[in-house]
Amino acid sequence: MNLKESFRYQNFLDSLMRSASASLSNPQHCLETVKTHLRSQVKSDAVDETVTEDVEDFVPNDDMLRFMVSLTLERETLAAAIADAKAHIPFDMDAAIDGNKFRQRTATAIQNMLGNKARKLKGTELSYVFNANGDQTAYRYPVEIEQREIYDRNAAKSVLRDLVTKSDEVSAAIDAATINAVVNYVPPYNVNDSFDDVVAAFLAANPAPAAEI
Repeated sequence: MNLKESFRYQNFLDSLMRSASASLSNPQHCLETVKTHLRSQVKSDAVDETVTEDVEDFVPNDDMLRFMVSLTLERETLAAAIADAKAHIPFDMDAAIDGNKFRQRTATAIQNMLGNKARKLKGTELSYVFNANGDQTAYRYPVEIEQREIYDRNAAKSVLRDLVTKSDEVSAAIDAATINAVVNYVPPYNVNDSFDDVVAAFLAANPAPAAEI
């Protein structure tokens, strides 16, 4: 597989682990609830009854735990294969991705700044004056408002253009690397399989060890 496929498979393994963790920590998968109805203690001719509460079908936690251990080992194997593939790329891919995040963040900030343009507006303000009787009265008057740019627009546009150009170049190199770099890893499951299908396949290939007598 290539790097792009390996990243997708990493996400797939992460999704499997989240589902397995949820199953393992489900109280109904950890504890069996048994209720003993002691009716005879209240009514002498009543019959006592012991009932085990029904729960949905689920993979026993002992088996789910074995599956999670296998996922952990699989994730480590894939991570090592990805690291090896990245080591053969002629540039530091992680650093390139991180650098591009900052370029794009800076470019967005510049674009937001450039959206604040110089303009002239008209409005009104409220003021007060005392009339001939000494009473304070309010009156409105027109106001001309001028908003001036206090940054170098041309310089900002030039920086933005350079950032976007460099970001595009780096993105193209990253995209090419994710497609062309070979990851020496054989996935044990199909990335399109459901969680239930993957667990069933694991249990079929890895049956639980026989209980000791």
